[in-house]
Amino acid sequence: MIGRGTLFAVGTLLLMGMLAVLVEVQSDSGVYWTGDRVSGTSVRGLIYYRYRGADYTIPDDDRGPSDTAPVEVAVFLHPDSPTQARADNPVRWLDAFCVAIWFVVAAALVPVGILRQRRRRQRWRAFLAGSDGAPPRR
Repeated sequence: MIGRGTLFAVGTLLLMGMLAVLVEVQSDSGVYWTGDRVSGTSVRGLIYYRYRGADYTIPDDDRGPSDTAPVEVAVFLHPDSPTQARADNPVRWLDAFCVAIWFVVAAALVPVGILRQRRRRQRWRAFLAGSDGAPPRR
């Protein structure tokens, strides 16, 4: 059994996590999680990739025109709009962290709440048994 305060906190964190998922999926970076992944090649500040037999190009924000060596890059795109693609970058993992942290904290609160409730019951039983002269702490 979990106390009401902990239950409220877990519920609030889960609600915030669901809102974070909805915001992430509807944002521009949602394509990282809902789109298709293809391989691309970055050369001179442009990423060239192929999807369903057609060639596409998007700018590479991480490399400039002086970078002539080809580098393989993962490209994420929406199947209905392959021109609206995004290159893989560390922001994807920052987005994932911002979404996942709500669920991780909620999951961590459950055992904490169970242990707190168990300790409260033990103190209350000890008080009722008369072993301790003081009322149980909250």
